Amino acid sequence: MKLLGKNSLLYWLKYPFGIYTVGFTLMSIWILGLMSVYAFTNSTNQFTSVDHWKTENHNQQANSETVQFHYPFTKMVLATENSVEGISLAFLGLASLSFILITVFKILNELSKDNFFTENAVKNFKILGFGLIAFGSIHLAIDLFTSSQKFDITPPLIFIITGLIFIFLKEIFAKGRKIQEENDLTI
Repeated sequence: MKLLGKNSLLYWLKYPFGIYTVGFTLMSIWILGLMSVYAFTNSTNQFTSVDHWKTENHNQQANSETVQFHYPFTKMVLATENSVEGISLAFLGLASLSFILITVFKILNELSKDNFFTENAVKNFKILGFGLIAFGSIHLAIDLFTSSQKFDITPPLIFIITGLIFIFLKEIFAKGRKIQEENDLTI
């Protein structure tokens, strides 16, 4: 069985991936809505709860507070630190994962066709690359503005480097598209 093109492995795998993408995106919209309501009202309901934790580090007790956002129809919970940084990064994480899944599904849809050096494939690689760079930059800005003493540069750096890789892939696909157009004109 071939990997790319019509009736390929990729062609048939795009359907379960698409179903997963739609389900994850709808659930993320629900959680993003709960996060927005909690961020502005700071009130809990049956889908939003706050838990208090006591931790001991080297004979010191510290209290921390987490907020939990409950997914509908399941027992899954998204828990994050009850702070501006925690809620902002959780919001950014869900938004970026939904964006990545939707854009990758569009790319898979283009690659499952016989002619995959299309303008849409090039455009989707470009959107994914610049989107990842934007999410990495926003993540870095949130870290810098909310906790300048302690932050990890690794997650934003991974987003930015991955975005640059996808921009590089966009250039390869653009070059392939140009070669294919030239080849079609000479035949």
